[in-house]
Amino acid sequence: MATYKGIKGVKVVTKTSDPTASEAAGTVWYNSTGDALKYAINAGGAWASANSLGTARYQAAGDGTQTAAYVVGGTTGPTLQKINEQYDGTNWTEAADLNTARRNLGSFGTPSTALGFGGQTPSITNITESWNGSSWTEVGNLNQSRTGLCGNGAGISNSSGLVAGGTITPNTDETETWNGTSWTEVADLNTARESCGVRGIVTAAIAAGGHDGSVTGKTETWNGTSWTEVADLTTARSAVALGGISTSAVCMGGESAPPATNLANAETWDGTSWTAAAALATARGRIVGAGTGNTSALAAAGQLVGNAASNACEEWDDPAYIIKTVTVS
Repeated sequence: MATYKGIKGVKVVTKTSDPTASEAAGTVWYNSTGDALKYAINAGGAWASANSLGTARYQAAGDGTQTAAYVVGGTTGPTLQKINEQYDGTNWTEAADLNTARRNLGSFGTPSTALGFGGQTPSITNITESWNGSSWTEVGNLNQSRTGLCGNGAGISNSSGLVAGGTITPNTDETETWNGTSWTEVADLNTARESCGVRGIVTAAIAAGGHDGSVTGKTETWNGTSWTEVADLTTARSAVALGGISTSAVCMGGESAPPATNLANAETWDGTSWTAAAALATARGRIVGAGTGNTSALAAAGQLVGNAASNACEEWDDPAYIIKTVTVS
């Protein structure tokens, strides 16, 4: 009869507490405290609930990584927000507010250096504010006022980044780059749209989904000079968020074609194509996305059924490791 030692070459180890799931993947151990035989597996990509934001909202902006992100602005019903919250991987903490409350703005950066731009105050604006880790300061305005940015932008600090698309009435294809002082108009998107996801850096970005007269799954990548249309999302969606870069990203939530329905669907991008992934626990549109790529991302806030605001936060990991208990029945 085969034994664990015969198969693995070692005995089942006794532990008083469980190791981390990722460390223990592929092993078996006996938890003497809980009197249970346990093992850990790679469960593929999965979303896990995290601590909620202090202020529920949608049409907010934000960026960062799964362990260091921020959410700023947005709206809670009819009330425009200027609140800035920062995430340290465990908790959300309120920091200094935007100077101008607004919704549907764009943003890129980190909790210590970021840029917020455009949106509605309630009128469509081109106001740009720079964050230095302590306060927001008004800087050079966008050349084109625009809303419908859904929190998106491409950049990793307040000194360099990109905005593409949005609504001017009608939707726009205009792209502008930021050099730390001013915005410059550059090559347009191939498809004018609003409420699309945009992430990356000023020389390598991705734009996906949105509304171009109808809800779309069109995806384009930016090489620092021009946009190129690439493979579509598997599910067309608007009011969507992205986390990641031009070669590795996660698309999360959004809204379906009319009659608009909040989506829980998520997809991962490998630089060539989109692949359906595990769904969010809470379906919502107009959310904030953050992340470094298709293996690690964050989804925060958003719009629920009946225009209710959400303060939910979920973390994406791929692979996600899970500890299981051996049961005998």
